[in-house]
This record gives sequence, C-alpha cells and structure tokens, in this order.
Amino acid sequence: MVNSVLSAIGLALDAVGATFLVIGLFRPPRGTGPGYAYAPDDAARDAAFGFAGGTLLGIGFVLQSLLYLGVTAECSSSVTAFASGTALVLGTVYGLVAYEITHRLVFDRRRAYGLRKMHMDYPIDRRRGLWFWRPSDD
Repeated sequence: MVNSVLSAIGLALDAVGATFLVIGLFRPPRGTGPGYAYAPDDAARDAAFGFAGGTLLGIGFVLQSLLYLGVTAECSSSVTAFASGTALVLGTVYGLVAYEITHRLVFDRRRAYGLRKMHMDYPIDRRRGLWFWRPSDD
C-alpha cells in the first residue's frame, strides 16, 4: 500500500500548529502593569502563539492540498510514518523558535512604544518567553 507522504507531513504540521493556537487561546489571565490595558507581555504572547501556530497550519494545509493539485510523493507506510514523526518533531522545534523570536520582537516593540508615547515603563523582567526559562509569576 502506498500513501502520500506530503499529506501525512501536512497533517502532522497541522496538529502542531493547532496545539500552539489552543495553548495560546486557553492561557490564564494575568494582571497588567500600571497604565496598561493590554500589557506588552500579553500582546507578545498572543502574537507569538498566533504566528507560530498560524504558519504551521498554513504550511500543513498547503502540503495537504498538493495532493488534490496532482503533486504527490507516494511512499510505503513505514516511510510515511517516519516522515510524519519527523515533521512532528521539526514542527515543534520550529514552533518553539518562532514563538520565542516573535515574543521578543513584539514585547520589545510594545515596551518601547509605551516608553516613547506614554512615558510608562514596563519592567523587562516581566517578559515571559518559553515556559522552561521564564521567571515565576510572583
């Protein structure tokens, strides 16, 4: 039996992208800084989860749709399973890196805007990156 490896890879990337979007949607609310209705950290987290999840979903949908456009790469089940597993791992790594880069860029831009336009400082130590190296919420 042969399977479309592009469709399997696309489905794996869709799963990772959807996971990033779900985590971003269902995060607990936190207090904002003085003078901020939408803190730079919250804006950065929303943008980072949206960018990481959205790009993975977009790439996954494109790969899945190639089969219907006549572009296919058919392989055995074992090769397709290996490619799908590899796409899960690489998609997760891409998502984590894209999240961190987007978070830092958006946070720094929103914090600079607050300093420049509203003369409000938002503490840099409130920037929350990836969960395994961010400071506690105390």
